[in-house]
Amino acid sequence: MTVEGRRVVVTGATAGLGAHTVRLLAGRGADVVAAGRRLERLEALASDLAGAPGRVVPCRADVTSEADAERLVATAVEALGGIDVLVNNAGSEVQGGLDVLAVADLEGMLRSNVVSVFLVTRAALPELRRSGGMVVNLGSTVVARPPHGRFGYVASKAAVEAMTRALAADLGRDGIRVNCIRPGIVPSELRGSTEDEERARFETGLHFGRQALSAVGQGIDIAEAVAWLAGDGGRWVTGAVIDVDGGLTLGLSDAP
Repeated sequence: MTVEGRRVVVTGATAGLGAHTVRLLAGRGADVVAAGRRLERLEALASDLAGAPGRVVPCRADVTSEADAERLVATAVEALGGIDVLVNNAGSEVQGGLDVLAVADLEGMLRSNVVSVFLVTRAALPELRRSGGMVVNLGSTVVARPPHGRFGYVASKAAVEAMTRALAADLGRDGIRVNCIRPGIVPSELRGSTEDEERARFETGLHFGRQALSAVGQGIDIAEAVAWLAGDGGRWVTGAVIDVDGGLTLGLSDAP
């Protein structure tokens, strides 16, 4: 199982799961276009990985924009010669119950989490058809276990799952695989905290009563699942929704 030589586009690559995915894939010999809104972070990521077996090409792009989605694909074609793997990781969340969440915030999440997948996948489709490529969409375990006050985010990620299955059915005859990974509770930049600060908080055991494994998930765990799907091991997998969550979706009680 290898991703060496794969030509990959990763959206939302400025931090968190996107950056972890870029690091892992480039470290294993894939050539990656890392896309996001903060160019300075993408350039720093590319600089950090300058000695990796695979190349990293930074590309500033707002994937809620049709023009930026098309420009991102054009950048990948120019820099890498095509696209074998598309990782739709970009997204956003605004929390709030039904009586609190603003219409603009709901629409913003739908555009960031759902419309972006449509725009980038559509723009990449000719290249994916040429390569017999694959798409990985990042969902969330909140779809299986909806938390209070996050219905908008839950709805948007449920749409990503449904779109994954529908596109897998539509594009399978083109040799294109489409799958969804649902991360569990993974430390990331959140509420003004750094990823390291979030990890230290999680390691107190705060969430262990809600998942089967008494271990803190890491961004690398999600990246490994992406790499498996992108490599030869996932060649016969499409339309799948894969939980990488330490057993969170088993539905254990919140109490240890």
